[in-house]
Amino acid sequence: MLGEEAHIVSEEPNGPRFRPMPKSEVDTYTNLILLCPADHKIVDEQINYYTEQHLLELKRTHEQWVKEKISPATPAIKIRDPEADKPIMLQRIDTGKELMNILAGTLALHQNNPEPRSSEEAGRIGSFFQNTTDSRDVWDDLEPSGHIQAEFWLNEEITQLHKAGFVVYGARRNHIVEGGVKDPKPWPVAYLVIYRSDDEDIKGNPTEKSV
Repeated sequence: MLGEEAHIVSEEPNGPRFRPMPKSEVDTYTNLILLCPADHKIVDEQINYYTEQHLLELKRTHEQWVKEKISPATPAIKIRDPEADKPIMLQRIDTGKELMNILAGTLALHQNNPEPRSSEEAGRIGSFFQNTTDSRDVWDDLEPSGHIQAEFWLNEEITQLHKAGFVVYGARRNHIVEGGVKDPKPWPVAYLVIYRSDDEDIKGNPTEKSV
């Protein structure tokens, strides 16, 4: 049954629980209570029991119940790296298959790259990151033939980066998502970093880099 708003203190002199009060306060939230038609009738007929103070207390009690039972505060959710004190070991990526071995099934992707020196470099780097993100997002929906095709396209992207003087490194690490109403669970994260081929940071060990 739908509820309807009722006045706790009537605005009419002969109404239930009437007392003088400013007209501007009659229809305010403080003086209103939501009742079904049947309860509305009972409340207005039994004014010696349903006094102004009694109705206000009933209203406060119900609002507290709603706050605690209907809309409980959900514990905050956080994502934590259990190995935050350890460096991330990046491996050089030379093929689309190697790239998807890192990306497939991850729930987050961290990317980094050197500052582009031209619009062509910006376009090439941007295209690579966009296509890797798109491939990761649709990977689970692709058939085996789609996996092979996606790896081929990404292989072409990596080849074009090599020709432009860049190399790609990547890694994946399991973070943990915890809090909320569910048990903690793994949150796999992928890391992709583009370096220039002549970057001093990778010359000493061209197949592995820590960050």
